[in-house]
Amino acid sequence: MAVHPILPQRRLTITLDRASGDISTVAVDIPDAPAPFPAIMPAIRAVADAFQHEAQRVIASLGRAVTCRHGCDACCKHLVVLGEAEALAVLQTLRALPQAQRRRATDRFQDGLRRLESAGLLPRLFAVFTHEAHDWRRVGEMQAAYWELTIPCPFLEDGACGIYSQRPLICRQYAMTSPPAACETPFSPQTGLEKVLPALDLAGAAAAFDGQFAHASQVMPLLFCLLRQGHLAKRAFPALDPATMLARFLDFASEHYGRKA
Repeated sequence: MAVHPILPQRRLTITLDRASGDISTVAVDIPDAPAPFPAIMPAIRAVADAFQHEAQRVIASLGRAVTCRHGCDACCKHLVVLGEAEALAVLQTLRALPQAQRRRATDRFQDGLRRLESAGLLPRLFAVFTHEAHDWRRVGEMQAAYWELTIPCPFLEDGACGIYSQRPLICRQYAMTSPPAACETPFSPQTGLEKVLPALDLAGAAAAFDGQFAHASQVMPLLFCLLRQGHLAKRAFPALDPATMLARFLDFASEHYGRKA
């Protein structure tokens, strides 16, 4: 498995435009030396949180309340999809867990893969996310089929995220104002899910960027991280100045992954 060493950090304050036209700042920690794109993932997570908080502030100003609460774990049974940089970051997080928690998470990864294989979904998922990840109809079919298996996220612990501060970007980009019961039947035509989405889809942008250049999105289900660790170990990301890389990434995301109002 590719392991990125823990590098000395420095604090960087970046300015974000707000939907109201105002500006806000967010402080992030970045490596104090040239580093690959996965190494700035904590900074990107902080920016994602800032955008989500802004989206929730706007929703609150309209009199709507976010209904997500501690113990709501329906979203932790969805097909979570990651770019390769995030997949490497997830593996790094897994390796850093306390031994007992790491063993439980690893067992859940393996159990989830066994359940996919028993259901005949493993080869279909692999094929879709290797060759058809841009076919939204096929991806939607896989999301619905995966949901039917009720496979919990490997990091789910007693109804809560066991890596909450390091959870994937996609997990940070959704909140709900609809009743929690609606999340139990997300693929039913009768279910009306009311989502709170941030201004930028940073998860999508991260899957299409290597720190220096944009490329066709390369994604995989979170459950495939261990299965694909040999492939990920060979994935080379250029080592660049982290501040420049973060600025370049946010410019890329703003240009190509902004959500329509």
